[in-house]
Amino acid sequence: MKLLIVDDEVDLWVLLQEHFEEHFQGEVFTATPAEALRLLEQLQPEGMLLDINLRSRLDGFDVLSRAAEISPATKVIMVTGRNDFESIEKALVLGAVDYITKPFTVAYLEETVDSKIATHLTYA
Repeated sequence: MKLLIVDDEVDLWVLLQEHFEEHFQGEVFTATPAEALRLLEQLQPEGMLLDINLRSRLDGFDVLSRAAEISPATKVIMVTGRNDFESIEKALVLGAVDYITKPFTVAYLEETVDSKIATHLTYA
């Protein structure tokens, strides 16, 4: 499995990357929004964890809408501090398979990845 994490919180990147590298077979990549678009094309990952607020000229909605064009098979889970109805609806309309608000537990995120992305994959 290839999993791409796109967030502007470096501490969260590291935590999630270490966790998923330890618990799932496959590779975990982290990226800025611009890097994410390049990696989506190169890697065609099975899943992506994506924040909305990215302190970049591209926000998570931009990345999500472009991801659908670049790598349509990639399942995207939004992981964000925004919990308003409009953001949730927009993410789902743009193709996100789930929407998790911060703060969250790693166990909950792992369950969501398992059910939405990795259901057919093998664990390490």
